[in-house]
Amino acid sequence: MIKRSTINFWKMQGEGAWGIQRVLNMIHGYIYYTLYDHYIACAIFVARTLSRFPKIIFKTVIIDFFSGRYHCKVITYENARRLIALEEDVVLPTEESKKIIPWEIANKIILKHKEQLAILDCPCRIEKKTAGKEYCEPINTCIFYGKVGVDFVTTHMPRMNGHRAKKEEVLNLLELQQKKGKVFTVWFKDATGYRAGVLCCCCSCCCASMEVEVLSRKNGIQGLAMTAPSGYSVAVDIERCKACGKCMKACQYSAMKIVEIEGKKKLSYSKDLCMGCGVCISMCPHESISLVVDPDKGAIFDVDSMVELSRKTVSNARL
Repeated sequence: MIKRSTINFWKMQGEGAWGIQRVLNMIHGYIYYTLYDHYIACAIFVARTLSRFPKIIFKTVIIDFFSGRYHCKVITYENARRLIALEEDVVLPTEESKKIIPWEIANKIILKHKEQLAILDCPCRIEKKTAGKEYCEPINTCIFYGKVGVDFVTTHMPRMNGHRAKKEEVLNLLELQQKKGKVFTVWFKDATGYRAGVLCCCCSCCCASMEVEVLSRKNGIQGLAMTAPSGYSVAVDIERCKACGKCMKACQYSAMKIVEIEGKKKLSYSKDLCMGCGVCISMCPHESISLVVDPDKGAIFDVDSMVELSRKTVSNARL
């Protein structure tokens, strides 16, 4: 007998695709959600393999095709908390969504998840563990939100230790991961209704998407790959900075370095490598680092602003 969660998942596919594309998205999404850990393991294996081929092959398959359909946006810890704590629905027009999620495919900002949350094992950390490599604990850190996705993963993925969670549990998890210096990313995918539904706690030692970023840079690929920056860059107060190196150790994108100039240690910051996650700020003991809005880094995933825009959109539609 077909589960109700599967039927609802099929209905969601009809929001952005029709005919054969809807069927393909359903098959793709079903495989993605039921074989979540194996899916990610296979995807990163393909990316690693193609990175050894000429740049054009890696770019065509991994960046232009795969990353255009499966990608994420870096968000700050504060906005991650606001996202989970939402008490109302947020639906943005497509043109506004594209400003925040700058891809042609899978860029719908539809947030309808009041009391609909789940926590699962992280497939990236599982991939490292299975391969016998070092990985971050705990593994149970992958956050799903939204009724369709939560219903589906909690009924179809028992081996991923998925369970429904209250807001307090998720917010406590976010706080723990923030203290560990993790980066928060919101994921969008064509096979999940072209919208977001997953909030990840990422690190360069485990995360598959960060590995794709590194592989892209090694291949000389500039610009948007799998991850969109937060909309912020970093400002450093040189007078306060003691060049202690704590921000360098914490930075998941290798944007901070300690260099020696005329016999003195100084902090060197790379705006190009920075994703504006804010991890360095929380790790700085001298309060010498801050985030600044940077148009070069795209639009901000600002939950409060999205709520206001959604309200206006609904209000205008009623007039």
